[in-house]
Amino acid sequence: MGKLRVGVIGANLQGSWGVGAHLPALAALDEFEVSAVATSHIDTAQATASRFGVPHAFGDPRALVEHPQVDVVAVCVRVPAHFELVTMALEAGKHVYCEWPLGRDTDEARSLHAAAEQAGVVHMVGLQARSAPVLNHARALISRGEIGTIRSAGLTHSCDWISHPYPSMTYLQDRSSGAHFLSIPGGHSIDALTWMLGDFQTLSGVVKTARREVAVLGTNEVIERSSADQVAVTGELEGGAVATIRLSGAPSPGTGVRLEINGDDGDLVVVAAPGSRGIQMSDLTLYRTRGMGELEPVEIPDAAYRVPGSLREYPPLNVGEAYLRMADAIAGKEAARPDFGDAVKLHELLDRIEQAARTGKRL
Repeated sequence: MGKLRVGVIGANLQGSWGVGAHLPALAALDEFEVSAVATSHIDTAQATASRFGVPHAFGDPRALVEHPQVDVVAVCVRVPAHFELVTMALEAGKHVYCEWPLGRDTDEARSLHAAAEQAGVVHMVGLQARSAPVLNHARALISRGEIGTIRSAGLTHSCDWISHPYPSMTYLQDRSSGAHFLSIPGGHSIDALTWMLGDFQTLSGVVKTARREVAVLGTNEVIERSSADQVAVTGELEGGAVATIRLSGAPSPGTGVRLEINGDDGDLVVVAAPGSRGIQMSDLTLYRTRGMGELEPVEIPDAAYRVPGSLREYPPLNVGEAYLRMADAIAGKEAARPDFGDAVKLHELLDRIEQAARTGKRL
């Protein structure tokens, strides 16, 4: 099989995730080549194509999707546009990599999953924490029983949720956009924990909007925030471990990301430094306990990395690892994971957390 040809939708040079993560990742992988990019304006698409040496640039995503030199469509745009663009790609019979969240809500995600299965293509969702070599190595240590039976786990995500957004980013304060604090940092964090340790059997939650007004940078506008900015989840996992998740989007800089896993025979701690934007896109360090109160760093073996040595920085690293899994799936070597079915499951879990918070019940 020759190189897989990828068309990236959402590749503006001005700070887009497509440019910051997908294009550098794909450029480093021998299994892929970027054959096309699309943005909302042809001039910005051409600028990106020129910068990265991409042969085709489009101001219309449909032209990219239907181009015969595109095998895989990567959807890297704002969440409200995911449904239309993913549907378009599936109808064209293309494999699809869609960033998380898959849809604005669970109904959209379910519809896209059903359509992808009907199309018979490979479909993946961008839950990149599952591709992080540090987390994969920690998961392997747990699976081998190196810290014994897991009794508890706690994950903290502490990072300002864009308390002073630019006008182009105000949609992230709107719960109805599907791109909000619980769905993005919350979704990635919760997925990382449950992928490593198992699903919640029961849970309770608090979902709160503590800061209800947000000033828009460069304007005199103050907008209402309907997105939560404080979330707490407690519950029991399938294996019996007690888990807690605390997500803080307070306007302070925050303390970064910390995941602590406690077993009968030891502990693992995963840390991302203050200023880190999320477990799925941060440079992570793994520690384990050695004696009372002693943490020592764990070296991540080369075998935990599949990407080449030139792609060992974040955020492209985890995206590159995910694309290699996609290549394996397209070649029939293994199932594509995480796929749209995994996305639906996570959407449903976030709904359950919000329902627990609304009702005050343990679900």
